[in-house]
Amino acid sequence: MQDLRAPQQTTWLATLLLMLLAMPAFADDAPQLRITGNASDAVSDNIRALVDLSRYPCEPPTAQYGLIRRQILANSQQALQAMGYYESTLSLSTDREDGCVRVTLDVDTGPAVILQRADIRIGGDAANDPVFNQLVANAQLAIGQRLQHDQYTALKKNLQQHLISRGYVQGRLTRHRLSVDTRKRLATMTLHVDSGPRYDFGAITITGSELKDKLVNAYLGFTQGEPFNSKQLLETQQAFLGAGYFSAVRVQKGTPDDSTRTIPVSITLTDNNRWSLLAGVGASTDTGPRVRLGVENRRVNRAGHRFRAETEVSQVQQGAGASYQIPLKDPQRERLDFHTSYVNEVTDSKDNERWTTGADYIVELQNRWVTTTSLTYLRETYEIAEEVDQAELIIPGFQLSRVKANDPIYPSFGWRLSSKIRFANRNLSSTASFVQLTGNGKILFPLLGGRVLVRGDLGYTEVTDVRELPASIRFFAGGDSSVRGFAYESLGPRADNGEVIGGRHLATGSLEYDHPITEKWHLAVFTDGGNAFNDFDDFEIRRSAGFGIRWRSPLGPIRLDLARAVDEQREWRLHLSMGPDL
Repeated sequence: MQDLRAPQQTTWLATLLLMLLAMPAFADDAPQLRITGNASDAVSDNIRALVDLSRYPCEPPTAQYGLIRRQILANSQQALQAMGYYESTLSLSTDREDGCVRVTLDVDTGPAVILQRADIRIGGDAANDPVFNQLVANAQLAIGQRLQHDQYTALKKNLQQHLISRGYVQGRLTRHRLSVDTRKRLATMTLHVDSGPRYDFGAITITGSELKDKLVNAYLGFTQGEPFNSKQLLETQQAFLGAGYFSAVRVQKGTPDDSTRTIPVSITLTDNNRWSLLAGVGASTDTGPRVRLGVENRRVNRAGHRFRAETEVSQVQQGAGASYQIPLKDPQRERLDFHTSYVNEVTDSKDNERWTTGADYIVELQNRWVTTTSLTYLRETYEIAEEVDQAELIIPGFQLSRVKANDPIYPSFGWRLSSKIRFANRNLSSTASFVQLTGNGKILFPLLGGRVLVRGDLGYTEVTDVRELPASIRFFAGGDSSVRGFAYESLGPRADNGEVIGGRHLATGSLEYDHPITEKWHLAVFTDGGNAFNDFDDFEIRRSAGFGIRWRSPLGPIRLDLARAVDEQREWRLHLSMGPDL
């Protein structure tokens, strides 16, 4: 990270150039359709969905006008009838706007057909299946209101799909009809289902893997004798693929056995390569360019143990580490992770060399929260404000976290929450005693076609003197993911010589809004604030604001920001970061 002084104008020009390159050309290249009259927004949207003028040039030949007219009128009538209007009056006119033909469709919908009755009957075993009753309830049929064809079509399709997916092999629609009396303007919907008996899961055959049967069977989402449900087949396939042990998973249901009313299932697994190489590159203004290299053994043995070793090098930090994972009773949600690492870190505020080793017991709860119970040994030599010291700590800890998002790479809605407690005590072979609590969260939601991102980070440490804590345990603020506009770890309590020494507590936050200018490029504005501190009475919030551009790369957002402090005279700072939003 560096101050922008002489290169400031160049940076502004480069940023403007990126924005101009990202802007698409919004030019009309087909006739435009304008709808007037008394059609509601929903009716107009349905007409536009069926009237497709994109196949015609912006100025079609005169000979095509009759074809365009017939297409618009026929498709518009179809769209209106689907919305319950059978006596509509339509009129067309054309003109030119900016050299392109514009078609104006004036719509008088006329009176609507009313859905008078819905005769929905479910017989067989499905009559006692709550999923079918819920299907009918969710259809929200508008009895006594305007007829909507899509309600009938959707319910009919859903009933047929659920007969197949839930094991009603002999199930069928015995009667299905939508009757419309245009004279009386009344409609009746009829759907009769005879599901027959529901079949169960039959024999389950799994082949192709060298892993132990106990481990493989733990990924099954169903057992023999349970009522059949194809959703569980899909979930089982996803569980196998998500395990990391298999490169391909084929799940097939066999021919139903009418005598036993069962459906057999066969699963064919293809084991992944045992060894894989790990490589990655990245960059940020906090750490500079970074390179990661490593190797992983996905199957150390038939019990599914894993081993990983990797190293990462950047301008600020160099290190190497290894981990050994053991899946437990429920391998999808429970594992032991033994790990060790060496890190050498040099920043403007501290130098530290640390070695850690420990174990984590990780459990994903049924509600998707993840708990991590840990025990870590830390040996650290560090220099802060020209003072050199060494610490040896045994640190028990517990963490609770969860991430929820509608897209793993670029969500439009989601949140992340995490809280952790860890401690050390001199009576447990440690050089210092402390209790530390941390919490961080981030939420993002759509607004005005863009997204709002709110972030907060809190930390509290109970310790007699902050100088007892090694550098990696203290809190610092400032940087790409903290308070932009300030250098990395440049905020916090200072020594007598003015150097930042870190604090016992932390409070930072951010409010950001980004808006798309193309599918891949977004503009953002933001404000950050916070600081690290030792006493609440001495908490001095530092604020910044800025703007940036985002590129939606295949691996996640890449962010380029310009920010500066708002409560003092400072130069603009450039921030580059990459990675998922949550």
